[in-house]
Amino acid sequence: MDPLNYWAIAERDIEIQNPVTDRKLRLLDNYCDIRDGLSVLDIGCGKAWLMRQWAEKFAIEGVGIDVNARFLEVARRKSPARGRLTFHNRSMSGFSVAPQSYDVVMCLGATFTLGDFPQALDWMVKAAKPGGRVVVGDLTLRHAPVVHRGEILPLDTISMMNVVERHGAEVSATISASEADFERYASHHRHATLTWGRENPGHPDHAEVLKKSRADWVHYQRHIRPMLGWTIFVGRTAD
Repeated sequence: MDPLNYWAIAERDIEIQNPVTDRKLRLLDNYCDIRDGLSVLDIGCGKAWLMRQWAEKFAIEGVGIDVNARFLEVARRKSPARGRLTFHNRSMSGFSVAPQSYDVVMCLGATFTLGDFPQALDWMVKAAKPGGRVVVGDLTLRHAPVVHRGEILPLDTISMMNVVERHGAEVSATISASEADFERYASHHRHATLTWGRENPGHPDHAEVLKKSRADWVHYQRHIRPMLGWTIFVGRTAD
């Protein structure tokens, strides 16, 4: 089974591909001081909901990168009213930008494409202009397990803010998913894959899609729901 096809199935009914609401994401309009003339880089952009919203209201120059061609089909479906957006169907491996070249460098839920969290921050801060914004969304630890079995856990929000600031961006705002936000996101995946399974009983990937769907659903209920959250950090680089 091609994992890109799996995610195209799991997220076929949603355009905001993170456990957060449109209302919360629109806070970034203010936190990032979005206005005409800004340049934006969206790493792992998926369907690029947020950048497309910005380009409807503002004359931005946006670049989105994602490995999933099906997501980019949605992102390209409609030309925005004011901004100009360019999308690249590729991985981040070997992709380079000139230092200090973007006003906003954003990566929501895709830091793994740049390595671990510190490596992602290092790359993003270098790509941001002086006084620019670095916007990164990732899993965070809310409650440490009583018994730790050696699994690799994400950092808590304080530790992640420290990582952002050690790499040269002062954290000016955070936006956190609620338990309901995350539950809705995970439930969308589960519902979409089960629906697809009923609609496509003879598909060669049928068994694998449903197996992964079940494993992800159990992982959410057993590990993410009791222990983890998801937080967007907004950092401002030094002038």
